[in-house]
Amino acid sequence: MELEIPPSAAQLPAVRHAAERVLDGVPQEVASDVLVALGEAVGNAIRHGSGGGGPIEVALLIDNGWIEMSVKDQGPTPRSPQLPSDPPPPMAPGGRGLWMILQLVDEVHLSRDGEGTVLSLRRRIDRDGS
Repeated sequence: MELEIPPSAAQLPAVRHAAERVLDGVPQEVASDVLVALGEAVGNAIRHGSGGGGPIEVALLIDNGWIEMSVKDQGPTPRSPQLPSDPPPPMAPGGRGLWMILQLVDEVHLSRDGEGTVLSLRRRIDRDGS
């Protein structure tokens, strides 16, 4: 699945439905984790990474036992977001999205692309290796 969406929260249901089609046949617990992580990633791109109004690129594919996702915004993003090493304080007004994503997937990589950010996520379908 490859989508290019405008930076609007109204697009989140369409992204979820497209992702559900790709995840058909994936164990429900894994699919649920992936859908939450992808929703958080797209939501962050809409809220924090699309100040210039440029489109957000979303990709999801299943490859060799892995679910691979990427979310790319166009910025401008003044500084690169950082992956948190600790959970946010309980009363903090934000900062939970990336922390939650880290709990739901196996690999997370943040990189810059021009003035924007690319968040790449990977989740093993079978974490037991069986």
